[in-house]
Amino acid sequence: MLKRLAILNSDIYSKADIELDDCDSLQIVGPNNIGKSTLIYALNFLYIIDGKQMTFSGNRTGDKTTINHYFPSINSSYIVFEIFKKRYYSILVKKNAEGGLDYYKIDSDYKEEQYFVQTSEGQKLKKFDALLADLSSSGVEYNKYSNRRDLFNFVYQKGKKNNGVVWLNEGASQDQREISNNFSKIYRYLINSKLIDNKTLKESLIIADNKENEQVEFSKKNQKDIQTLLKHNREIKVIRSIQKSFSDFKELVNQYKAKNQILSEIVFAFDKLYSSVNIDINTRLLEKKNERDKNRTQLSENLIPKQNNLNQTIGKLEATISQKGSAKESLAEKIRNIKSYEGIDFLKQSFSNLDTQRKDIESRLTQIENQNLNSRDLENKISKFNQEISKLEGQIETYSNLLIHQISKNGKYKELLNAILSDSITALPKENIQLGIENLSDIMKIFDGAITIPKDFKGKPIPSIDDLKLQRETAIKEKTSNEKLLPIAKDLEKYRNELSSVQTKIKETEKKIEELNSLPELEKNLAVLEEELKNLFQERDNTEKELKQTTELIAKINEAINILSEDINKAENRIKEIQSWKVKVEQSGIIPIDYQTNEILDNLFKNFERNSTERESIKNNKERLFENLKTKTEKSFASEDEFIKYLDSELATLDDKQKSIDALLKNISTQFSIPCKTLHSKFQEFEAFINNQFNSKIKKIKISDIDSLSIEIIPNENLIKDLKKIMDIRDLTSELIFDDQSENLNILNRYLDNQSVIDFNNLFDIKLHLDKKGQHKVVDLRNQIESDGTDKMIRMVIIMSIIHQIVINDEENKIVIFVDEIGTIDEANRIEILNFCKENNFVPISAAPLHPYDGFDKYYLVRRSKGKIVLSKNSGNVIYRKSKIK
Repeated sequence: MLKRLAILNSDIYSKADIELDDCDSLQIVGPNNIGKSTLIYALNFLYIIDGKQMTFSGNRTGDKTTINHYFPSINSSYIVFEIFKKRYYSILVKKNAEGGLDYYKIDSDYKEEQYFVQTSEGQKLKKFDALLADLSSSGVEYNKYSNRRDLFNFVYQKGKKNNGVVWLNEGASQDQREISNNFSKIYRYLINSKLIDNKTLKESLIIADNKENEQVEFSKKNQKDIQTLLKHNREIKVIRSIQKSFSDFKELVNQYKAKNQILSEIVFAFDKLYSSVNIDINTRLLEKKNERDKNRTQLSENLIPKQNNLNQTIGKLEATISQKGSAKESLAEKIRNIKSYEGIDFLKQSFSNLDTQRKDIESRLTQIENQNLNSRDLENKISKFNQEISKLEGQIETYSNLLIHQISKNGKYKELLNAILSDSITALPKENIQLGIENLSDIMKIFDGAITIPKDFKGKPIPSIDDLKLQRETAIKEKTSNEKLLPIAKDLEKYRNELSSVQTKIKETEKKIEELNSLPELEKNLAVLEEELKNLFQERDNTEKELKQTTELIAKINEAINILSEDINKAENRIKEIQSWKVKVEQSGIIPIDYQTNEILDNLFKNFERNSTERESIKNNKERLFENLKTKTEKSFASEDEFIKYLDSELATLDDKQKSIDALLKNISTQFSIPCKTLHSKFQEFEAFINNQFNSKIKKIKISDIDSLSIEIIPNENLIKDLKKIMDIRDLTSELIFDDQSENLNILNRYLDNQSVIDFNNLFDIKLHLDKKGQHKVVDLRNQIESDGTDKMIRMVIIMSIIHQIVINDEENKIVIFVDEIGTIDEANRIEILNFCKENNFVPISAAPLHPYDGFDKYYLVRRSKGKIVLSKNSGNVIYRKSKIK
């Protein structure tokens, strides 16, 4: 197995030494875009070899850009694969001068000191010539693979008695170029699992079972005998198939000739009788037309104009009656409505009350609008009036007990003090006086200060109790007035609507009063209308009576005209009928033959039509059968008699022609059935392999909550049906070929004509079935079928199961594989796929960003570096999950 991978002096790595011999799984951990996948993709160079089949990141192949990435230097960039199979050896890969790859086998394990030289600046990679010289001097043998085929045949070998990198089962096979086999073709899907879909899965299953080259080819060079056989077969088959039709055709020819004889006799008798019948009908037709014209003149000139005038008169009377009737009903309704009104006195009083209400609302609305008042202003005024009223009432109640009245006995002094002191002081009760004032001076002392009173300072009169009461009444009136205005100001639109409503009621009341006053005149007008209607009804009845009499007379004359018209139509139709008969007889082109009969004209024509129809039917059947016979025989005779003569001769020589095809049938019957049978048998083997072996294996695989996986083979029914038809071609006697082999030979001929190739993968398609939690579904690998991790695991374990069918299951034959994007697989499935790999001798390598994922045996930590990266166990890049295996 592959024990070690060493990348020396690549574009990214100065040295990357990955050891695989002490673990069952390995993970490379480091930041994104540092080159982790670059290490793992290097597996391409060992396991794939065919550069066109290699796949790197971004779906690149092993092109020059990729090669230059791994091998920037021709003489000092290498990839070394250390292998152990019976013994250690290494395979070294380097770039050559042409930009391709050279492979060397070195009979030694990888020893770092063989590739590097110690200098004062540290390790330095040896140039290739120096490396080879040192290997030779140390006794290590090496050799260069002269071409990719030699390398490929060494890497992949069958059985265990060799030291190939991969031991294959005996059933493994390689393609014609000898640099690719069924293992390498499938292994590349493990390097890039995104390539796995229904198509690649199908391809891998075919490759695993060594069926990719199974096919049947059909070449035109084998076609001549089949075409000759089919031609002879077709001719014989046609003659035999038309024997009854040919007999029927000859009988129809004879019948057609007999019908022509009968029709010629009928035409002669018809022409002889036609003239006398035609003259008699035309004479009676002219008499009927004259009588009908006379009746039509009486109608058009007298009766119909009179009827129209009477109808117009009745129409005018009806319109007048309707108009006056409507007027009468309208007037009567109006009178009834007026009489239902309230009394005149009541209405006048209502009018007066409504008018008063209108004026009151208008007054208050006008006051509010003129003074531009709103509810807030009115509420403020009412509040002030309430305060003033309360104050005045208090003053009135305590008038004689107020301080201002008792402060001095001098009235002049009291008015002067009333001007000086505030209302709050003057309204205090007299008990607050400590000492009455007897005398006033020009200087007034206030506490510890003094104020000079001007000589012209005037006192403020003190209102009497009557003045206070008058002021209170005035304030109460103003308050009441504002309180009435307040609700209107608060809802101005309401009172405007109320005013509008009152005004409407006033108008309605005025209208009712006016209508009550007009009632006598209206009743008089109603009586006049009733009298006029009575006279109109009488006039209408008289006119309708006269119209009825006129209409009845018109009906009688019309009935007579209709009877005459029917007779005329019958006569005209009869003339047209016998004329059309005459035309049909003439157009038939039948030449009359002298014939005597007592049949009437109608019976003669019926006999003509019946026999013409029968003759036409015979003719159509005869001609259709004639064309059908010509088509089947592929002959183009214009004359029926010549064709009959030809077929009579062909039927006479039929047995001789049949014997000529026996040899051809025997010669070709076995040329194609055996290859088709072999391909069909291989397909049945493949079906059995999938159903019995492969499905049994993958059903046991545990993946997340998926109960089982299986692959269904969907046969290409049409193609397999064709295969079976070709397989059924046998060496049969000529008597059976018509029933059993024509279709088969035609199918074979079609494949030969198209130079078709039936490849094995054309025979079927596949479906992947998945059972999960009791639910069954069919999935398409072109789409994601489960979560990212489960989806990836399903694809990988199927491909690994296919590869497991190809390689020898042995501890020494472990296969190193790339499990990409391991982080998308949940922990349970991650452990499961690692266990699957261990049980089936796969060694998975994965890349992870920043932190390792649990479950792997060994981790390589990749760190960023100013220069190229160094990665090895000796450089401290390795961590083990458990103790190192000894």
